[in-house]
Amino acid sequence: MSPWQPLVLVLLALGCSSAAPRRRQPTVVVFPGDLRTNLTDWQLAEEYLYRYGYTRVAEMRRDKPSLGQTLQLLQKRLSLPETGELDSATLAAMRAPRCGVPDVGRFQTFEGDLKWHHHNITYWVQNYSEDLPRDVTDDAFARAFALWSAVTPLTFTRVHGPHADIVIQFGVREHGDGYPFDGKDGLLAHAFPPGQGIQGDAHFDDEELWTLGRGVVVATHFGNANGAPCHFPFTFEGRSYSSCTTDGRSDGMAWCGTTASFDADRQFGFCPSERLYTQDGNADGKPCVFPFTFEGRSYSACTTDGRSDGYRWCATTASYDQDKLFGFCPTRVDSTVTGGNSAGEQCVFPFTFLGKEYSTCTREGRSDGHLWCATTSNFDIDKKWGFCPDKGYSLFLVAAHEFGHALGLDHSSVPAALMYPMYSFTEQPPLHEDDIKGIQHLYVYF
Repeated sequence: MSPWQPLVLVLLALGCSSAAPRRRQPTVVVFPGDLRTNLTDWQLAEEYLYRYGYTRVAEMRRDKPSLGQTLQLLQKRLSLPETGELDSATLAAMRAPRCGVPDVGRFQTFEGDLKWHHHNITYWVQNYSEDLPRDVTDDAFARAFALWSAVTPLTFTRVHGPHADIVIQFGVREHGDGYPFDGKDGLLAHAFPPGQGIQGDAHFDDEELWTLGRGVVVATHFGNANGAPCHFPFTFEGRSYSSCTTDGRSDGMAWCGTTASFDADRQFGFCPSERLYTQDGNADGKPCVFPFTFEGRSYSACTTDGRSDGYRWCATTASYDQDKLFGFCPTRVDSTVTGGNSAGEQCVFPFTFLGKEYSTCTREGRSDGHLWCATTSNFDIDKKWGFCPDKGYSLFLVAAHEFGHALGLDHSSVPAALMYPMYSFTEQPPLHEDDIKGIQHLYVYF
């Protein structure tokens, strides 16, 4: 008998044919709240061309020739090869994260000559994203305004109240201005040209992960790094970490390195935790006490019970029922999800997805390659999820772009310009000669 005969017999017994095995096709899941999953390339193109001013609904047709001239206009505006076809370069541009202000139309729906007629522009930060510490957000906005004041006679003064020229707001989906955001990625922010009321205001999609463009910004407490932010990734005992960890500690306190290598520099701090402090409330920032009692029930973790706004809180004594002292639990942005249908909540590990258990973020089930996690222990039952932290979008760069609109600038067709509609990260000074020429045309020479 040939040594291969037993193997052949086994294959026959299993009902296998001599054909090569088929490669397993990945399972693609339609996630709750993920609105763009089912768009075809042409549907995406039609939506994009309408949203950004290239065509009107009445002019849309599905046959390629009718969209050729419109595609060519878009390609010219974005400095793409002018093929008039829905080619790969054009599709890639349509899928790129970008500003929500139309590329063509010169703010046609707004009144006036679309520039400020006074030089001291005021601004108000109406609310904040939880992605960044407030002082980091304030600094990003101040630096963004400083770019424009450096090349114009304009000055920018922060005030408090809706009487400001530029009102800055974070919002999600439909946020009150009739121009809804679209969830993670895609449309990042938009702004309105100078004028009264909503004109001049800048809005940022809070389903994005707002960072300084290099990953989540986590301010540390105590430790030996004087409050320096976490450095992700950092190495500890030869292993790379992209989020806070409890490894190396016996007390369960999450910490991070504040340089690229804790092994080399020994610089660290503790990550935000309710065991270190609470926010707001009435307990002067004291940490949670676990367990605590609330309405006769014992709690060993922060809870949203008793609240209609979904904020996590805890008691700062053993009995809330008796002492009525509490605080809100700080958010761990390194493990907090964005987008999905659980924005602001934390990943729960392990979690079950399609019957399989996951102990880290995964790309399984998605066609876009984004990392995600469940925010309960079982996605199959609860369907609660969000995107895991990535490098995020630089609030400084996006704000500088949007403030250009708030001063009256249109989009640029120069890819290297700050006012080009697509987002790109740079650590170099972002103003291009084209940006400077445009803003000085409005505020220096006229």
